[in-house]
Amino acid sequence: MKYSAMNPIGIPDPLDVIGLNPRIDDLNGKTIGLYATFKEHWMLILRELEKQLSAMYPDAKFTYFQYTKDLNAHTQVAEVMKDPEVRPQFEKWISGTDAVIVTNADAGSCSLYLTYNATFCERLGKPMVMTVNPAFIQISEKAAGLRGVPGMRYSILNIPDISIEEDLTFFINEYIPQEVAKSLPGIIGALTNPLTEEEKNPPMKSENVPRIEYSGDLDEVNMHFYNKGMAYGFPIIPPTEEAVGRMLEGSDLPPDHVVAKMPPMNGNATIEKIAVNAVMAGCLPTHMPVLIAAVEAMVDPHMWFEAYTTSVANWAPMMMVNGPIRDDIGINYGLGTVSPYFKANASIAHAMGLIIMNIAGIKHGFEDMGFLGHEGRFGICIGENEEASPWEPLHVYYGLKKDDSAVSCFWPNTRAFAMIGKDVAAGLASLCDNIQVFGSDPGTAIVLTVGTANALHNAGFSRRAFVDYIVEYARRPAAEMNLRWMVGNNHRHPAVPLPSEGSRSARKFMSGDHIPVIVTSIERSGGVLLYGGGGDHGGPVTKKMSLPKNWKALVDKYSAYRKPTIF
Repeated sequence: MKYSAMNPIGIPDPLDVIGLNPRIDDLNGKTIGLYATFKEHWMLILRELEKQLSAMYPDAKFTYFQYTKDLNAHTQVAEVMKDPEVRPQFEKWISGTDAVIVTNADAGSCSLYLTYNATFCERLGKPMVMTVNPAFIQISEKAAGLRGVPGMRYSILNIPDISIEEDLTFFINEYIPQEVAKSLPGIIGALTNPLTEEEKNPPMKSENVPRIEYSGDLDEVNMHFYNKGMAYGFPIIPPTEEAVGRMLEGSDLPPDHVVAKMPPMNGNATIEKIAVNAVMAGCLPTHMPVLIAAVEAMVDPHMWFEAYTTSVANWAPMMMVNGPIRDDIGINYGLGTVSPYFKANASIAHAMGLIIMNIAGIKHGFEDMGFLGHEGRFGICIGENEEASPWEPLHVYYGLKKDDSAVSCFWPNTRAFAMIGKDVAAGLASLCDNIQVFGSDPGTAIVLTVGTANALHNAGFSRRAFVDYIVEYARRPAAEMNLRWMVGNNHRHPAVPLPSEGSRSARKFMSGDHIPVIVTSIERSGGVLLYGGGGDHGGPVTKKMSLPKNWKALVDKYSAYRKPTIF
């Protein structure tokens, strides 16, 4: 049988593409701007650049600008051009320069945002060059194209993120000077070599994305989608126009309605494109409200979607479902909640993974720079056992009504297990000890069995009190804090100085903002799953779902898929 499979790729809006600014003829007598963002070792690199360039060009002048705003939910901004507070300062600074050197792209999401800020220099009329660790040249080139400066010039600087170096004395005194010296010819050339015609007038790229991606039999369609990086290693359901048409019954919105622009590629997540990816994952039309709301949640500024999807760290999209829709579509919130035995949990999770690949434009080894990766990249979708929980539902905790159907999204990095039994105090101590944290303003999603939640409730804990307890008593030695990530805007409590003595204890969490607690599974105490992550780049974010007018008929039509009959 032949299938005509529709294209799942999200089409971005046309870009305002610019050519590069004319280069300077010589560095002598010029004022060179030295620019970095939040990492402190980037400033060490800039100082070494100034030292070596000054020896070569004694009449050159140098001026610095460091933009310390890292990607976190506290500031919700990481680009100078989008920062109303800092942008005027930056524009004033750059007006006094003749050229700019930006350093150093040495990690996934860090390279993405550093490049975004570097392109702003060219947009403000200044020739610039950015140093790049060779492992991150592809993502830097992609990022420059995304900001409409496809010809942006680079110089290779083989300096890694300093956090992986043990001998800092060697790193600072020998390695940085050595590698800067190797990079200097490329930096100087990028600032002085005349522009090519293509650099002056880069061609406008037209997005030619056909509606029908491929026609062939089942094996041929699967092979094509897999080889094009539009599917995981699992088989897909061919997204034919007929199948996508049925999927569109899950929403009253028109097919071309744009739910969101999904970074970093800024693909338009139309209802139709969401439906195409949903078909590929084996979803039902009744799953569409969950996916639409999840896409809305993922692009919320508090989620820092592109920071997670392009990071060298290892992250996974997690969806927690609440409200009447759980029973309507058969979301498992009982025994084995996080296992993939139920169609709704498994296919919705898989669809979100495909949406991230195809609409956001995340490809392995290009945007997804995770060193080890994460098995949860397929997605995680679970439900809350509201009826058996002693507490208010998660979506009510976050401000919605009990009768609303909602999804809460989060980005876990780690996974750990803890026990809370009859001795609640001992269990809480174990829980606080077992929580793994990552970053400067970390979070964790805590998945409790119904029995565990009841044990906490009987001990006097509300959901809020439980979160507050975790914030207060989940501690670690101050020596374990990565203070490099805490400087500037990352220190959530600036009135309290950072620890100067490593034996002191410090909170693992700056607040309870990034600690969603979901009650699921069965009436059995002991089990706690800890999905560490979130925090720095945002989340959780909860969104209400909109159901189509034909919802009851649609639910009845697909009722046989709620759960396997053997359970």
